Amino acid sequence: MARQITDDAGRTWEAAPSGRVTQYDIDEMSIEFRLVDGSTDERRFARFSPRCAKIGESAFEETTDAALQSLLRTSQVAWTSPDGGYATPA
Repeated sequence: MARQITDDAGRTWEAAPSGRVTQYDIDEMSIEFRLVDGSTDERRFARFSPRCAKIGESAFEETTDAALQSLLRTSQVAWTSPDGGYATPA
């Protein structure tokens, strides 16, 4: 289930598990951030290691908004990320 968070600049992002399986599939998952309020289709990705629940959706739901904001600050733009398929900017 996607959640909305606001970054330091006041922009709204939708955060959700990307569905991509990493090489550390048990201990790590990929989170996709998609800009909601903007004229561009900006996507960013971050790797996330759950602390409590080890099942993807449960771990994501247990994550606080503050933790998601921190992940957003350290995320990669889609065209530099294997999680985004190195998609070129539109």
